[in-house]
Amino acid sequence: MRRILITILVLALAWGGGLLVFIAHVPRLAGPPDVKADAAVVYTGTGGARIATAMAVLASGAAKRLLISGVNPETTRTSLAALWRGDMADFDCCVDLGVEAKSTEGNAREVRDWARAHGFKSLILVTSDYHMPRALLETRAQLPDVAIIAYPVESGYLGKNGRPANFAAWRQFALEYSKFLAVRLKTLAPAHA
Repeated sequence: MRRILITILVLALAWGGGLLVFIAHVPRLAGPPDVKADAAVVYTGTGGARIATAMAVLASGAAKRLLISGVNPETTRTSLAALWRGDMADFDCCVDLGVEAKSTEGNAREVRDWARAHGFKSLILVTSDYHMPRALLETRAQLPDVAIIAYPVESGYLGKNGRPANFAAWRQFALEYSKFLAVRLKTLAPAHA
């Protein structure tokens, strides 16, 4: 019984230490301001900050095309076009909607199929800061031969001191870190070697 308790304690301490390292790593994920790639992709989430940021990346000329992955099938192009601040002709020609993905793993598969269909060799990946480590793992596992540049969007979960802003933020980071660990273990499995 004592060994079991010690094992649980060691695992809990290792998980807690890993969580702190994970949180400390999140603010340093910002991409360079002069980033350029063949295309950009954004993994949808609550609110429109991720999508608006990805559209700004496209409008700036940093990418030639944009995939919005994980779009709710009930969301229309017209409603997403309301977030576009540039020439509508650019939105019409260069923004693609992916409606198949229901998870980060699904996003990565959707991006893989889209990137291969267009022959892209470099991508700017836009998602929330706390979500970026897992999104990068999943996407790089699907596209090992494509350069993927992180372009995180500030979630507001981190305070000015670099720590989670409140209990809800701590909970979000703990959940995301646990998911990150699961993906890390999956990508280290022999099938991914």
